[in-house]
Amino acid sequence: MTPRRKTLPLVAALLGLAVAAMAALALQARAHRADLLRADPDNLPPVIAARARDAGAGVFSAHCAACHGADGRGNRLLGIPDLTDRDWLYGTGQVSEIAQTVRYGIRSGDPRGRDLADMPAYAHPVPYAREKLPPLAPDDVRDVVAFLLRQGRRSADDAAAQRGARIFKTRGGCWDCHGEEARGDNAVGAPNLTDGVWLYGDGSPGDIFRSIADGHKGVCPAWMGKLSAAEIVEVAVYVRSREGV
Repeated sequence: MTPRRKTLPLVAALLGLAVAAMAALALQARAHRADLLRADPDNLPPVIAARARDAGAGVFSAHCAACHGADGRGNRLLGIPDLTDRDWLYGTGQVSEIAQTVRYGIRSGDPRGRDLADMPAYAHPVPYAREKLPPLAPDDVRDVVAFLLRQGRRSADDAAAQRGARIFKTRGGCWDCHGEEARGDNAVGAPNLTDGVWLYGDGSPGDIFRSIADGHKGVCPAWMGKLSAAEIVEVAVYVRSREGV
């Protein structure tokens, strides 16, 4: 038998082993996804959670990192949330809540998406399409900024802060989303304005002024139909694992 003929059975055996290994991995992945989708996403067994986290890292890198960054820390210039800072815009950071956002998005056009409130542009003639609110003059906006600085235990002019409090709690309508103490409402995606964590900018008076004057309405796409049901849970598990890193 020639050397070539001797090696053919060996090559065939190696190919057979490789195919068998790939088939076994595919079966394991299928079983993992079935177990993952059957389990409570907020109380996953450790082995399932670890596998979901590892798989979710790849999903995040492929689909989410372009906006949120490879490290998940977002971009405050664009209002893209930091997913590691323990400050959740919607919900409290449960896997099921994160999966809901991934699945249906924020202002994504999906009727099931998160779309209960926008930040009005108070310096414009019609600041808010959802509700009739009067625009605010620049001095009014500066007074509201003073109130928010004071709520965050930062220095601000007393008289301006008092005027700003009245605007915030009355004609400005700010309390309706952010609460009377400006601590936000994660049911509607209204951020806490007193905790020193800022979605846009660094919390400087100028950045706060621009947010009030020009408004914000961030968007997150709906990934339902683009990611599988298992991938959505996997990336949610991964995002949850990044909290506080």
